[in-house]
Amino acid sequence: MKSIRDIYKIGKGPSSSHTMGPERAAKLFLNQNPEADSFKVILYGSLSKTGVGHGTDAVLREILSPCPTEIVFSKEELPGAHPNTLDFLALKNGAVIGELRVESIGGGDIRVPGQSHLDPPE
Repeated sequence: MKSIRDIYKIGKGPSSSHTMGPERAAKLFLNQNPEADSFKVILYGSLSKTGVGHGTDAVLREILSPCPTEIVFSKEELPGAHPNTLDFLALKNGAVIGELRVESIGGGDIRVPGQSHLDPPE
């Protein structure tokens, strides 16, 4: 059962799946890769098509700052993937040191394919 905090959420932007979910995912990834000196985030599907207008790119850069963050708006189709999928890459001295695929499933909630339980940072 969800708590009242899970039901009533306040976030940036007009769409929770385009801002709150990516924000939570970025916090999770940042916590997993504190030694990174830059990031790359690839947006797919709906996130790629409307990410600028809904502020997805801005919220990702805000959370991952002060590290430089490249945002890629991919036109690639991911068969069987959720329409709000993001790939995160952490880099150190130009080399990839961490990767994570996240799905923003609505209401600010996220899912990591292959992981049944995830408590991302608030």
